[in-house]
Amino acid sequence: MDIKDLNKSQLILLAILLSFVISIATGITTVTLMEQAPSSVTVPVTRIVRETVEKVVPGETIIKTQELSAEQKKLLEDLKAIKPLTVTLILKGVNEDRSDDKVLATGLFLGDNKVVIASVIKEPKEGEVYLVKSILGEQIVSSVTQEKDFTIVEFKQNVPTPPSDPTTPVEPETPVPAQ
Repeated sequence: MDIKDLNKSQLILLAILLSFVISIATGITTVTLMEQAPSSVTVPVTRIVRETVEKVVPGETIIKTQELSAEQKKLLEDLKAIKPLTVTLILKGVNEDRSDDKVLATGLFLGDNKVVIASVIKEPKEGEVYLVKSILGEQIVSSVTQEKDFTIVEFKQNVPTPPSDPTTPVEPETPVPAQ
């Protein structure tokens, strides 16, 4: 292959390779010559390098804290107020051995055991279990309703999470009547 047959990108790569090889050769030559040079040459060079390194000091970083506006303070308070209402939608047992869980999305309680998820989530496939994890614990998802831009997930309250063995059936807890 002749150098005339190379295209532009190959020529650029060749130039970078040559530059890299030349810089390594220059470094090796410099170190070798410095080791063989008399002390009258190496002492001033070492002193200049040491003084230059001492003078290079990072500047002070000044952190200015900005006071929050009234609107920003109100928004922060609103976000703190809804934090207990946030939930996480989890796909239980992603691996073949059902050991790992995968976080699918986050959402907010709507009330009546419903959660709204900001993204569209598909109906679980056969053998998949979706869980809603919140401050109330983990609940099994009973239905998934897909809308245009969001998903509504419904769950049964007081249903325990499934055991690690997916073949064991899960029976819901029956409430004890008051006496």
